[in-house]
Amino acid sequence: MCLIINVLCLVAQFYVALYPVGGPNLDPQTFFELYLAGPFLILLYIGWKGYSWFYRQEDRPFYVKIKDIDIYTGMRENQLSISGADVSEEQRRASVAEMHDGEKKRGPKDYIIGVIRNVI
Repeated sequence: MCLIINVLCLVAQFYVALYPVGGPNLDPQTFFELYLAGPFLILLYIGWKGYSWFYRQEDRPFYVKIKDIDIYTGMRENQLSISGADVSEEQRRASVAEMHDGEKKRGPKDYIIGVIRNVI
């Protein structure tokens, strides 16, 4: 996802550098001044991958397999009792149903009061 976002940012920066808003079109000096972020980001990425290859072994892979991702480390205690690694599916469903039962049903009056509070 981050790679896609970075590529989109580089493409957008390239377009803005090539055709600046309100500026001269196809001016080499303006293009290189505006697109300085492109080579800079590529240089930073290559530098980080080189550094992580030798000094930070845990950052070496390009991606992490889904089965290797740990979502339970650092989870709050009350959340672990609801959806921890050792909680069965039945307990999980029961805790979600209990949470929904505890919520108050909202009517039109509650929505109107909520809108007024947000506006004010």
